[in-house]
Amino acid sequence: MMRRLSDVEGELGEVRGRATDANSLITVVVDGSGRVEKIELNPRVMRLESHVLAEELAKTICEAQDDGARRTRELLSDSLGGMEIPTSGFDPARAEKRMTESYESFARAMERRIADLGTGY
Repeated sequence: MMRRLSDVEGELGEVRGRATDANSLITVVVDGSGRVEKIELNPRVMRLESHVLAEELAKTICEAQDDGARRTRELLSDSLGGMEIPTSGFDPARAEKRMTESYESFARAMERRIADLGTGY
């Protein structure tokens, strides 16, 4: 599992979220951490009132971030054998750290067992 998570780490860096508003005037692309990478505006967007444009832009950014988070959860779930990943409060870096700590603890326990077998205990 740790090896697969290590492999997935590179794939997580490639995750992108994408959303387009209902009128196809605004398209937003975010990276795996939700940071905006690209905003594409159709020239017709200039016909919108500024407050409508601001609302649509904020909504589309949130949808792109949700899409990126969904893609990240799917990738992690697949790498963990289909384990369901929570939709809120999930921190991939924290989960990886906890899994690494668990693996290291297991490895130390196995080393002790092997050493005990070698000494006849």
